[in-house]
Amino acid sequence: MRYFASLVFSVFILDSCVRGVDPSALREELLQADRDFCAMATEKGIDEAFLYYADEKVIKPVHGRQPVVGKFALMQWHKENPAGDEKLTWYPLRAEGSGTLGYTFGGYELRTKSKTGTDTVYYGNYVSVWKRKSDGNWRYVVDMGNPTDGPVTLKR
Repeated sequence: MRYFASLVFSVFILDSCVRGVDPSALREELLQADRDFCAMATEKGIDEAFLYYADEKVIKPVHGRQPVVGKFALMQWHKENPAGDEKLTWYPLRAEGSGTLGYTFGGYELRTKSKTGTDTVYYGNYVSVWKRKSDGNWRYVVDMGNPTDGPVTLKR
């Protein structure tokens, strides 16, 4: 019984800590982390940004293959599958969070050049799951997306 009472008390304490978080401020933090992530991908390249913003325990789903698990494995995957001349930009449309976990959802645009030099643009949507680190910075633990037939909007 003493264990149960301690457990219930702990849950209430944790719940009150989480409730102390301003939802709109947390939402803006997540949106800004996602925007900063995109800015780094634009300035320094896709590979560098995806490695920098990845949590140590990141999981990267890979279409048709087993997921890449862990930051070291992600680094190896990027070495074997470099982005090259691809240009990836994205824009978060929604974010929600609760204390140390959150997600962002949005649309992306991937620009590539064919062997003949023709520009090709692909569109899609994505979701990133974020974890707040002890230093207060957000790092993604899962990031995945899929193609769409055009730019992504959230219609109600």
